[in-house]
Amino acid sequence: MTADLITGIWKLLLVGASWCLVGVIFGMAPKKKLDTDLIQFMSAIVSIFASIIIALFFIPPASCALKTVLIACGIYFWSGFMNFWGLQAMGAGMARGPNGAVWGIMQSAMIAPFTVGFLFFHQEMSIGRGLGLILIVAALVLFAQAKNAKSPVHSGTGSSWRFFALLAFGLICVQQSLATIPSYYPEAQNVSAVLKTLASAAGSFAASLFPFTLNALRNPKQLKQTFSGIANPWLYIFVFAMQFFGLIFAYTCFYPGMDAMARANAGSISYPLMVGSCIVSFSLYAIFGLKEKATPKQMAAIALCLLGLIGICMTAGPSLVL
Repeated sequence: MTADLITGIWKLLLVGASWCLVGVIFGMAPKKKLDTDLIQFMSAIVSIFASIIIALFFIPPASCALKTVLIACGIYFWSGFMNFWGLQAMGAGMARGPNGAVWGIMQSAMIAPFTVGFLFFHQEMSIGRGLGLILIVAALVLFAQAKNAKSPVHSGTGSSWRFFALLAFGLICVQQSLATIPSYYPEAQNVSAVLKTLASAAGSFAASLFPFTLNALRNPKQLKQTFSGIANPWLYIFVFAMQFFGLIFAYTCFYPGMDAMARANAGSISYPLMVGSCIVSFSLYAIFGLKEKATPKQMAAIALCLLGLIGICMTAGPSLVL
């Protein structure tokens, strides 16, 4: 393994594990009478201001052309914009159907950046990596079925949840592909991770304005109820926790890790690595933190995911060439 590959793998595994915090907070939010839309909105604001301050006072000027900075940040802006709507579609699907199935369908979007990297950016693809991806997708299927077994009865009827699950899948396919594309260009790798984070947060913030505006026009009382959480101290605890760790990992691991993977000709496996790490980490949190009883399907999903992570990290073996 090259130094870039080793660096990229451990950084992205850490990022995937850190995603569990979002799941933990979103799971606790309803119990604390907080709207997750408000948490996302406030988190985007904090991320924008923190990144602006750091960029102005602590980051030296970019060593690449202004045009490159603008193009890269524009791509990350739309990635953040799509990410917000992908999460919104996921939430709508979960409100109408089995949460595990919706989550599994959305997370399967990792096949998009995987395919884009292989087809358009000539990223190295071995049989081991292909099998690793298949194992992680299989783990997602098992994990979704295990979660579905204990899903409560939802108020929605028919197959509307499938529409929102597939919508979330499509949006996250675009989002993840956009988030990886700049890493394939050496000049764009010189753009500061702080600026990349700022652009992504700005996209998420811009997207969040739409539902708030619509609610204000259609149902002012609902909007007032959402913002009543401003006085809830848990809002600031959740936002601080998400942004403290989120920004640190974004600056030091997420973007630098994807750049390192692209330099190692393995950029296509960046998101599968993070998703696989997230599956394992959140499953272990549910078992040991929430004291949930592990089912055989959950244990099988964890095992498949671990094998998949090993597979996609492999550089040895025959390559698949188009």
